[in-house]
Amino acid sequence: MSDLKTTPIAAKLRASILQQAIEGKLVPQDPNDEPASKLIERIRKERAELIKQKKAKTPKGGESIIWKDSNGSWWERRGKSEAVCIDDEIPFDIPENWTWARVCSLGTLERGAGIKRSEVVAEGEPCVRYGELYTTYRDEIVEPSSFTSETVYMAAHKLEHDELLITLTGENDIDIGKTVVNSFGRTVAYGGDLLALKNHLQNGHFLMRLFNSPYVGKQRTSASTGNTIVHLSAEKISRFLVPVPPLAEQSRIVKKIDAAMKLTDQLGILERERAML
Repeated sequence: MSDLKTTPIAAKLRASILQQAIEGKLVPQDPNDEPASKLIERIRKERAELIKQKKAKTPKGGESIIWKDSNGSWWERRGKSEAVCIDDEIPFDIPENWTWARVCSLGTLERGAGIKRSEVVAEGEPCVRYGELYTTYRDEIVEPSSFTSETVYMAAHKLEHDELLITLTGENDIDIGKTVVNSFGRTVAYGGDLLALKNHLQNGHFLMRLFNSPYVGKQRTSASTGNTIVHLSAEKISRFLVPVPPLAEQSRIVKKIDAAMKLTDQLGILERERAML
């Protein structure tokens, strides 16, 4: 099990690194990279094909198409509705070859179901239940800690390698919406109170970092409801506005973040050791 506790200074440093990353300030841009708008267009075409095959549903309100005009203003069209300027929603500037997109434009969203505690067994097929995202998995599912029978597994929703899981239920509005990526190398089943981001055609580790960044964290907190038990709806998550870098840059960002996070982990260890003196 990963050490999920992060000390104050290390936590602030981690947050700063993630925020710099999603603003395009962590690695230099390469003008030869394919623009992120082309990537979003490919995802849209992939989703259209899945919808045609009845393997996905059209986003509520219709497809979201976002672009920047010659004056530098950002516009969005949903479905067949008229385009509206969304400049008041843009929180910070992003590099020229990046774009803004709604989460519903990043892939397909699929809610989980089932896999009761009584259906977890000592040996069997790998599965993930929502509480484990808070207690067991820090950023990624490297080795599943729970298993279920083949019967339950076959009937459950599946998460492929590099796809994401997002919590829809939690104990507070800070942690709600925590996201992990499947790095296990094979399919795992997932239960209720979880939302999967599938068919994203992107770097899953970058998307995980994006969803766990301070900027998206504020959107998660603002959209959550409840006190003792906090909830976050899939529909609200689908409307989150996020920055998207070119695919090639996503990989460079992940490498930089991973290297930086190793240093923050070392700092966290030193902080804990000092606190024990």
